[in-house]
Amino acid sequence: MLFSFTIVNAKGAQAKKYNHIVSLNLSTDEMLLGLVSENRIAGLSGKINEDKEISNIVNRAKKFTKVEANEEVLISLEPDLIITADWLSKKTNHLSELTGAKVYIYKTANSYEEQKKLIRDLAILVEEKENGEKLIANMDNRLKALQNKIAKKYKGPKPRILMYTTFGSTSGKNTTFDDMVRLINGINVISEAGINKYQDISKEKIIELNPDIIIVPIAKKYDNVAKVSKLFFEDPSLKNVKAVKNKKVYFVQYKDISATSQYMIDNIENLAKVVYQFKE
Repeated sequence: MLFSFTIVNAKGAQAKKYNHIVSLNLSTDEMLLGLVSENRIAGLSGKINEDKEISNIVNRAKKFTKVEANEEVLISLEPDLIITADWLSKKTNHLSELTGAKVYIYKTANSYEEQKKLIRDLAILVEEKENGEKLIANMDNRLKALQNKIAKKYKGPKPRILMYTTFGSTSGKNTTFDDMVRLINGINVISEAGINKYQDISKEKIIELNPDIIIVPIAKKYDNVAKVSKLFFEDPSLKNVKAVKNKKVYFVQYKDISATSQYMIDNIENLAKVVYQFKE
């Protein structure tokens, strides 16, 4: 005879496999808090998730222990599951042996569809499939409403958009910014020029591409907006660039343009609001 056993907790509810979960990066912090109950989270990445310039979970993150890449802290949390992104993989390969926990390393999303897949994969991993589907449905419903709004209110040519950081870098093909521009019916001039991923570009390239709109990600506590603004509006060589000439250089907080979590939909809405100058 075969027997099947289901582990239940004191309240009679089916217990989850992982109940001491630790996240090692901000995106995972954000996704975990959208998927699981707080009592299943043993620790989050670090103080970065309390930085309002970058994080979407400032208030909720305050109650959790922060790992801050400290292995002693990580061991003390007694995790059964550690989740992190692929860009940290070289620093985390040994953590399973160190802690005895399962280490799950995911591929960072480069598009809206990849982000939804990641949420779904994590939801299955932590046995919260229903919560994952709710997050995805919320994203899709809001995107559809936004695209309908753009179609209804904007009848002009597709806006040609450049993202340019204060470090002189930009985002081309196979980046979340490129996909967000596509989803709001714009053209990423860097992608249009055949440039892939993240690259530095020269001032001459900006002049050549001649975008309608320039998006400049900033962190207000690090970047002096007035000073950065002068780099565009007081440089004679840029005066004939459409975005500069028409005063369509917009400064956007990093957290409003760079989320790789369920908050990507917030970023898409924020980008559309800036590009199309929606008032509501």
